[in-house]
Amino acid sequence: MLPTLDMPHHPNPKDWISYREGIVIPGETSTGSGSLVEVGLGEPVEIEAKIPPKTRITLKFSEDETQYPEPVHPAAPRTEGGYYWGYNVRKASSLSNVFTESPYENGYDVSIGTSERGVPASRVFPPSKRVNFNHLIIVFGGPRGLEFAAMNDQELSSMDIQGPRAKELFDNWVNVLPGQGCRNIRTDEAVFIALATLRGIWNSS
Repeated sequence: MLPTLDMPHHPNPKDWISYREGIVIPGETSTGSGSLVEVGLGEPVEIEAKIPPKTRITLKFSEDETQYPEPVHPAAPRTEGGYYWGYNVRKASSLSNVFTESPYENGYDVSIGTSERGVPASRVFPPSKRVNFNHLIIVFGGPRGLEFAAMNDQELSSMDIQGPRAKELFDNWVNVLPGQGCRNIRTDEAVFIALATLRGIWNSS
């Protein structure tokens, strides 16, 4: 049994927070118009907008309890409220598409490829080094590494970026766990190790 997620986007029913995720449910509101939304408060809340049932929405709550909650953009809790609000998943069919299909107009300011053949993270990003960025990406390979992903990418093959040359795709080619003592690390383990090891990057930005 996993512990509960103590994060802003999974709030306790007793805690007040200005944003909540909800699902529109069938039913009549007290005014006969608008919609009912289940947001984990014990009872559904009413909104003025008419939205089809089973729609997931993000609501912004006013400190004035007489005001209806307002549907907002799903990114609003993060971009306007400054909350950590979970993550989004983007599927890329190849390693090159990770970069070419970036959702950001100017791509990524800083890119980090992880590899056991990389330079130790402590040397690439010493505590004294300040890293300025708007959008940073950290890329992890499977059991056979990013080199293998590059070998199976037609676009990269046409550019002769194969095997060891995969590091040329990144600003930094980093080993997050030097002397790991085993043949490989599971990707899910590598993610936590890397985020802890590289934490100083976003702490300094």
